[in-house]
Amino acid sequence: MHNDLRDRLKRLGKRGVHTGGAHLKTAPISSPAPTPIPASQSATGALWNLELPTPLGPAFVRRTRFPLDYRHGDRPLSLALTLPPSAFGDVPGFDMRHALFLDTETTGLSGGAGTLAFLVGVGYFDLFDLDDAPSTQKSPIQTPSSFVVDQFFLPDPAVEAGMLCALDQLIAQKSILVTFNGRGFDAPLLETRFALARIPPVLSEKTHLDLLRPSRRLWRYALASRSLASIEYHLLDVRRDQQDIAGFLIPELYRQYLQTGRADDIDRVMYHNLFDVLSMVALSQRIAEALTRPSTPAEHLSCALACEREGDIAGAESAYRAALQAETSGTLRNIALRNIALRNIVLRRLARCLKRQHRHADALPYWQELSEQDDAEAIVELAKHYEWHAVDLPAALAACQRALAVCHQPALRDAIQHRLIRLQRKLGRPTIR
Repeated sequence: MHNDLRDRLKRLGKRGVHTGGAHLKTAPISSPAPTPIPASQSATGALWNLELPTPLGPAFVRRTRFPLDYRHGDRPLSLALTLPPSAFGDVPGFDMRHALFLDTETTGLSGGAGTLAFLVGVGYFDLFDLDDAPSTQKSPIQTPSSFVVDQFFLPDPAVEAGMLCALDQLIAQKSILVTFNGRGFDAPLLETRFALARIPPVLSEKTHLDLLRPSRRLWRYALASRSLASIEYHLLDVRRDQQDIAGFLIPELYRQYLQTGRADDIDRVMYHNLFDVLSMVALSQRIAEALTRPSTPAEHLSCALACEREGDIAGAESAYRAALQAETSGTLRNIALRNIALRNIVLRRLARCLKRQHRHADALPYWQELSEQDDAEAIVELAKHYEWHAVDLPAALAACQRALAVCHQPALRDAIQHRLIRLQRKLGRPTIR
C-alpha cells in the first residue's frame, strides 16, 4: 500500500470515534429504555481496533465482544445456542455454533456493479480464536464463551480487496449464513464484489437462512410492516437510542465521510449495523419459538397455512382452532393482534377446511359469525346450507338476495345471480336479474 494512503487511513481511524459502547448515552426516554451496548473487551477508541493483514492488503475491523448472558431486547444471546437442529425445517441440521450473521451497509440500495459494501457486519459465536493462530492450526471450541461482532469497514474504496479477502476467510470457517433479506440484496451484492476482486465467492456454497421469509409468513397478519425495525419494536422488545440512524441516510453519510474525513456519522452507522446483527440473533430465536411453540393468533395461523400447503388438513384445523383460542385467551405479546380482520381470516380458513372434509354442520357457526359482518362468501355458504341441508328455499333465497346486495366481486356476483335465478324458479317466482 502506498505510504500516503496508509497515513491517511491511520489519521481517519483516530478521529474521535469510539469502539464498543462506553461512549453511548442512553436516550432520555422513560420506558422502555434503549437496549444498552456493553464496552468492547478490545476497545481502543478508534474507528477500527483491528488491522488484519491479507494477501490483498489490510482489512480494517471493529471487533466487539458480548458475554453470552448479554440481553438484546428480552432474551440473552445464549438462548440461540439452545435451538434444536430441527428449529428451521428448511435448514436441516441447523447449529447456531456454525452460523454467521451478516448485514451490509452500502453506497446505494439498488445493487449492481457500482454499489460498494463499505461496512459488513458479521456476528458469530467464537468457536475459533481468530487472533492467536493461523487458520490451519485453529481447533473448534465446543462451548463458545462469547458472541463476537466483526464490522469490516472500508475507509477508502482503494482498500476493498483487503476487506473482501479477510471477509472471505471468515465466511469460509462457517457453514450457515443468516441474513435478513440477504437472498435479495446482501448476498448478491457481495458475490458481485468478490467476483470483481477475483476472489472465488463462497457465499453460494453456504446454507442460507434468510429471516425475512419466515418473518413474513409468521407475522403477515400481525404487523403492518415486517421490517427488521418493526419486528424489533413489536416482538423483540429492542429499543435503539438516539445514536441510531435511518437506513436511507447511510449511503449519503458515507459519501460525506469520503469527502470530509469526518467520522462522527460513520460511528452512528456502525451502531445501526451492530444492532442489525444482534437483532438477527434474537429474531432467529423468536422465529424458532414461533415455529415450534406458536402462541399468538398470527403464529397459529401461519402454522395452519403451512399444514394446508403440506396437505395436513387435520393439523391445519387444529392450528386454526388454536388461533381462535389464543385470540380469546389474551396470550398476545406486545402486538395489537385482537382485531376483527385477523379473526375473520381464521374463521374463513377454518370454515373452508371443515367444508373440504364435508363437515358442513361444523362449519356452519363460523359462516354465521362471518355473515353477521356482511361477508358475501359466508352468506352464500348459508344459502347453500338452507337449500341443500335445511331444505328451506325461502331462507336460501333471502340469503342470496342479501349476498348480492353486499358483494362487490364480479365473479362471485355472477355465481350468486345464477343461484338466485335457480332458487326463484324452484319457488315458482318470476326471475329477476
